[in-house]
Amino acid sequence: MSRKKTYPIPDVNKTFFYGNVVSGRSMGDVVYLKSRKNYSFRLFLIFESGNTKIVQRSGYPDKILTRQKRDETLMQISKGTFVSFSYSVREFYDYWLYYHMIHDKHITYNTFIMYRNLIMNYINPVIGAKWLNKLKREDLVKVLHKISSKDLQRTAIGMITGSLRYAQSHNYLPYNIYDGLSAELRRKNISTMTRKRSSPVYSIEQISHLLCLCREKEPQLYLPMLLAATAGLRISEIIALRYENIDFLNKKISVERQLGRSIYPNEQSSNRPVLSQELKLKTKRSRRTVELADFVLEEILFERQRYEKHRTENPSFLDLGYLCCRENGQCYHRSFYAKAYNRLTEQCDFPRLPWRKFRNSYATILAGYKINMKTISECLGHYSPDFTSKVYVATKNLSAYDISEAIEEYVSANYLLPDDYDPKILFLPDDSIYKKWFFIK
Repeated sequence: MSRKKTYPIPDVNKTFFYGNVVSGRSMGDVVYLKSRKNYSFRLFLIFESGNTKIVQRSGYPDKILTRQKRDETLMQISKGTFVSFSYSVREFYDYWLYYHMIHDKHITYNTFIMYRNLIMNYINPVIGAKWLNKLKREDLVKVLHKISSKDLQRTAIGMITGSLRYAQSHNYLPYNIYDGLSAELRRKNISTMTRKRSSPVYSIEQISHLLCLCREKEPQLYLPMLLAATAGLRISEIIALRYENIDFLNKKISVERQLGRSIYPNEQSSNRPVLSQELKLKTKRSRRTVELADFVLEEILFERQRYEKHRTENPSFLDLGYLCCRENGQCYHRSFYAKAYNRLTEQCDFPRLPWRKFRNSYATILAGYKINMKTISECLGHYSPDFTSKVYVATKNLSAYDISEAIEEYVSANYLLPDDYDPKILFLPDDSIYKKWFFIK
């Protein structure tokens, strides 16, 4: 794929761009259609864009019902809930992904690829031909049932919920069928997720072992791994750091950009690798400052010395100022670590975790030292402490044991039960007793 090439944008129905209905009126009385042998009514609609359209609703067996449906439709128009056009699920997702999410929301390349794959591999094959305004909740559950990966299923639930919420707000979908999908999947025992994710993370000892091994075997990966483990940075943020982002006096690092691939031509620079374009951060909260330990700052100073040495010795050195870069000064791309990281984990006696789990490990270790969850959330660039706690902090699953038999043996051996006794039936006094005390003559 060339630098300036973008993904082909599919053509969609022009009525997607009309906006919501702002007003409408009935065009005369109901009409009997001889060819269809039923009644219909027609409406003249005016949209936010200024476009007008005449739409017809038919299929009613008698005049009274048709007039009732017409009045209900006019009421929906006045409330702003009328569904003007019918689209297939495939048509809607073509518009939502390529026109709303790319043009309006400006999603990243990785998000686009993930959403596109979910739509092409799961949504379109199962419900792509169905009408969006007739979609049922069971259809969504059927799609999610096809996804075996728990992480992918969680992403699909978020994407489906967000897209159908957008569809309902723009009157493509008449009702809410998307809330509570995770709970419904659990009730039907087809969810690949658990209520509380207990994803494995690296312990302090394991991270220390990895870092020592990395410094000896894969020195080019040592500083990126150190920053991931001690500052909780994403790999795309690490490779975008420049020396100007380091505040040695206050021992802090500023995260201001990321490197990655872009699907937008205006973000693609011809003098940079396709996979290493400078991009905006993932979210607004991702722009942050993180405190650094003294030994991390020392390692950055050592890396600066190596940087200056290469710059002096190599006439073609690219002086771009990147903290983590190749020997010629060129920046890395976000998957540069994969082969070296795999070689390292093969030499360890504990299971390999994905690189992104360094952020989970960072959050879990800080939480173990009772660091405030809001502070951890801000260091990771999250929007809320609750999200950090639920998704990034790993919890240990407490084992449950049945100790009823042991308790029973202990109680029997120590004669802790009371002696048997004959139950006595106690009778309440009759009315004569009350009369004796309260009705004294």
